[in-house]
Amino acid sequence: MKRRDVGGASVELALLTPLLVLFALLVVLAYRTVSADFTANTVAHAAARAATLQRTPEAAQSAAHRTAADALRTHDLSCASYSLELDTSGLQPGSTVSARLTCRAELGDLTGLRVPGSYVTHGTATAVVDTYRGQP
Repeated sequence: MKRRDVGGASVELALLTPLLVLFALLVVLAYRTVSADFTANTVAHAAARAATLQRTPEAAQSAAHRTAADALRTHDLSCASYSLELDTSGLQPGSTVSARLTCRAELGDLTGLRVPGSYVTHGTATAVVDTYRGQP
């Protein structure tokens, strides 16, 4: 007499479901980390651009930090801590201003789950000071 495999598919599905859920969570985490990298570059670009619109290095630093803080609030990236390094040494028409943003985001904030740990992302950007603007 042959024994039938009644209910075999249900058991297989019950065993595979946790693996499928884990895979889906890993995909979400990968998406969110790539999105965080993209956002960090976007914020760095906004800060560098804001700095190029100012006439003095002090005003450029202030505008860049203010713009970075505003952009981080606007975008879907919550940094537990961040730093912005700005190179305004050539704040003359035709030169460039560089910005580097470092953001430490909690993995729990990135995934929406209670995942321990943090993710550090960096964004860099360079913007050109308008060639035809007047001197201060």
